[in-house]
Amino acid sequence: MKSVRQKMVGTIADIEKMELERLRSRVERLVAAIDEAMETETSDAYDTFAPPVDICENKNTVSVWFELPGVRRESIELTVSAKEIVLEGDKAHSPVTERATSHFCCERRYGRFHRRIILRWAVNINEVSAELRDGVLHLRLPKLIDRRGKSVKVDVIADEGGQSE
Repeated sequence: MKSVRQKMVGTIADIEKMELERLRSRVERLVAAIDEAMETETSDAYDTFAPPVDICENKNTVSVWFELPGVRRESIELTVSAKEIVLEGDKAHSPVTERATSHFCCERRYGRFHRRIILRWAVNINEVSAELRDGVLHLRLPKLIDRRGKSVKVDVIADEGGQSE
């Protein structure tokens, strides 16, 4: 029979193992986020910019929101593959009704835009949907069921009558 001290040592070891597993998981998520940030493609060209993006996920879907105020649907090129999302297009200058004599501030971006996002989820690219509303492009990517780590029972057939060659 285990003593109280042996039970406490076992419990402490279990707690430490659980904490190490939790720390490992957090480090893996951090490394994935760093990799994603480093793989994000932006351009430093004069007229090219990368629109801001939000990425969220739930159990069944990955949602991506691109901020594209003033961009028309016809100006957007959106491509999704199993590995990445690529958004490209043009944002035209808005027509000026009054002739400006001088600019005091010019923070809005115009011209060509480009954004590339690496997917770290398995998604069903055949069921992706996108909607542009009020200057925000919402992309919905349904997740595929991840089969890694799933075990499958395999029946073994015995060849009882013949000899192996």
